[in-house]
Amino acid sequence: MAAPPISRHKGVAISPHGELTAVDQGGLWPYTWGRWRLRPNAAALLDPVNLLVVDTHPIQVHAVLISAGWTRPDDGAVHVTRFERRRVRMHDHAACGSRQERIHVRLFAVAGHTVAAAHHEVADARGHHVVTSWDRAREEVVAALTGQGYAQLAPSAALVAPDVREVPGDGRIWRLHTRTS
Repeated sequence: MAAPPISRHKGVAISPHGELTAVDQGGLWPYTWGRWRLRPNAAALLDPVNLLVVDTHPIQVHAVLISAGWTRPDDGAVHVTRFERRRVRMHDHAACGSRQERIHVRLFAVAGHTVAAAHHEVADARGHHVVTSWDRAREEVVAALTGQGYAQLAPSAALVAPDVREVPGDGRIWRLHTRTS
């Protein structure tokens, strides 16, 4: 049975200090999708946003992940999200692991922060990636960043569907703050 469509209107307001609250219109649409020409309301095409790095540009986040041993993969679809009704193209992405099994995170610049969509994936027999976890991937990205001096803040309440693509998740967006050094 197909998952019900996800609302294209409900969003997440992001304060200048990185506080997150649900809103009925506008803000950040807390999902990303890679099929630009298709309507982004079918859960089978979406990745949930599950991380926010406050006051930090994706260039900095990417550099920290690379210094921690992650790589820029040469595959992976370019995703977009929406902020204040405008499309925001993925700024960069990083991966930890092999093409067969890895943590993959897509990074977006939104309102002075980095918004990220992380997922754990394994390659099937045809070489296509299959997502196995949202939460494990988020935990791995957070561990890499906190290991490099970032501070973890309280996570949001559940702001995204808990079972996007029938992969269980807690629906929360974890938050980090810039380097504490």
